[in-house]
Parts: sequence; structure tokens; C-alpha cells
Amino acid sequence: MFNRRMTTAAITVSVVALLCAAQAQPTTLKTRFEGYTYASNVIGYVNMTLDYCDIQAAITTGNFTAALEIYATGKNSYSGLSRRTFYRFASFAPAAGVVEPLHDALTAGRNATWLDTLIKDAISKRDGPLTLGLIQVAALKYFLHEVDEGFNKIRTYFQDPTNNDILISDETGAPHNVDEAFALWAGGNPRACGTLSGWAARLGSDMDATFLGKSFVNSAMTLALNELLASSRTADLDIYNDTRAMVQRYITVMGLQGVVRSLYRAEAAVACKRSAAQIAEAKAMITVHWTYLEPLLFARNMRASYIQALGQALTNPTPSYSRALPAIRTVVSAMGRRMSEIGTPQFDRVTAGWTTCNAAAVAPVAGHRQS
Repeated sequence: MFNRRMTTAAITVSVVALLCAAQAQPTTLKTRFEGYTYASNVIGYVNMTLDYCDIQAAITTGNFTAALEIYATGKNSYSGLSRRTFYRFASFAPAAGVVEPLHDALTAGRNATWLDTLIKDAISKRDGPLTLGLIQVAALKYFLHEVDEGFNKIRTYFQDPTNNDILISDETGAPHNVDEAFALWAGGNPRACGTLSGWAARLGSDMDATFLGKSFVNSAMTLALNELLASSRTADLDIYNDTRAMVQRYITVMGLQGVVRSLYRAEAAVACKRSAAQIAEAKAMITVHWTYLEPLLFARNMRASYIQALGQALTNPTPSYSRALPAIRTVVSAMGRRMSEIGTPQFDRVTAGWTTCNAAAVAPVAGHRQS
């Protein structure tokens, strides 16, 4: 009886501690960040960047056991009395019969465990860059789910507008989903690590694909998310759906920038005789960006032969940006876009921090400049 009371008391203390921690978190309601004003409180999603930072710190010290624990059970983000996790993001699957075009495009018919399996395999192999990159893919996957869920709430609202107001309310309706999506994209603190907007910013800078200091992708995504928020609050299903399609296109552009930049960095690392770890890091990031880019290209009805040629160029044992460029250009052209939108790798930025190496070490590409 005494042990039972002690167990009950311990559980009560744990629940109270979780409740206090959850309630102590600040709010994002009506706060403005990176050109977007939150309509609701999604601090839990913002705090997922803290989990990423802690996973990154654990990996840096070689503590992959701690990294796995934070990934699987969470640490800084709460959903009620439970912790939100990247595992949830990686393994999420829509309920039976629910259609989520963006999320489904990325998963491409694979089962709910495919991404979680990849992440845990990377952790077991102590591959830090691949682990961290794939966890960001999990955040991207859930970002797309939130955008899709916002659409589904608006559509359900129209089935009974009188009694379904909650589905377009700021607090819990479609606008709340858009807020959650923005939190996963940009977070809420300029010093946060592991945000998707951080990815886009780095790629925009390294690829010289910026305007007034901001990456093309980030500028476009900020506008799109503001449009999604506005159309969710007015229940404008057509505008929301059109904008949702643009979100998928911007992610595809980011994926192209990601594989191009990573391939160039891998080639430069080999040419400049960098460490095996630096070469492996660059190759890992090719894998990371291809993980979401490949299915999104198929979702665009890109010719399978174009995708296959690009995949082969990216996975060649000897990385070569110049040899892969024809396949890259073919895909970009088939999308109706220009290479200037993707950008050109800038040697000094892609290799920042390296010493005893210069752009001449990397095979030049006709018509492409290097700063």
C-alpha cells in the first residue's frame, strides 16, 4: 500500500511538473516575426527549434544516445501534458480517407515509418550531418501536413457554416494550422537553429539567389504563408488551394538549390583535399535534399527519365557539379523556370572557413561566375 501511494504521488508530481512547464511557455499570439504576424499561440511549434538545437549539441559531443532520446521523446515543446517530438513529425500519416496532397506528394506512397527508419538508421551509424538533415525533412513533412490540414478544415466548414465556425477560428481553426506551418518554417527567434527558413537563407546566399539580402525562396514563402493565413480567415477555399500549390513549387526550388549547392561543396571538398568528414557531410546533404526533391519532382509529373538522370548525376561516387549541370538544367527547364532562379554556387560562400583552397581547384563551368 505504501509503495502504491509513493507511485501515485510520484506520478502526480510528474504531471504537475509537466503542466507547470507547459503553462510557463510564452505565447506567439499577435507577435510579428520575419514579415508574418501570428494569429494564435503556437509557441510549442516554435520551441521545436530548441529540440533541434539540443539534438545538434548532443551530436556535436558524440552523444547519439541523447540525440535519439530527444528525437523520440521530445524535450522543450509541449502539446497539453505530453511533449511534441520530431518522431511524431517523421511518422505522421493522415487518417484513413483523408487526402493531403502536399504531404502525400513528399511521402510518395511510402508507409508511415519510412522517414523515421532513415533517421534512426543515421543515428545508429553516428552520421551527424545525415541525422540533422533528415530531422529537418521531418519538420518539412509536417509543415506540409499543416498546410493541407488548413485546407481540409475550410472545406469541412462549408458543409455546415453555421455550426462549424470553430474550423476557421484563429485559435484552433485553419488559421491556427497556418500559424503552425509558419512556426515550422521560420520559428520565432532570429537566433534559432534548425529552421527551414534558415535552410532557405543559407542556400539563397551560397547560390547568390537573393533580392535585397533575402533568399528568393524565403521571400516567396513569406508571401504565400501570409496569403494562406488571410484566405483561411475568410474561408476562401480557391485562393487557399492556389497558394498551397505555390508552396509546393517553392519547396521544389529549394530542393534544387539544396542538391546543387551540396554537390558543388562535395566536389570542392574532394578537390581541396578536405577531411573525410567534410566530404561525407557534403554528400550527406545531397542525400537529404534529394529525399524530398525526388518525390516532389514526380508529383509535378516530371519525366521519369529526367529525374533518373538527375538522381544518377547526384549519386555518382565522384561528385561533379559540372557533369551534373546538364541534368539539372533539363529539370529546371522542364519546370518552366530559369537557372537564375536556382542560382550559381559561390565558391567563397560554399567553402567559407576553409583554408589553402581556391576556386581554381574546382572545374570551371562555362557561363557561370564565381565571386
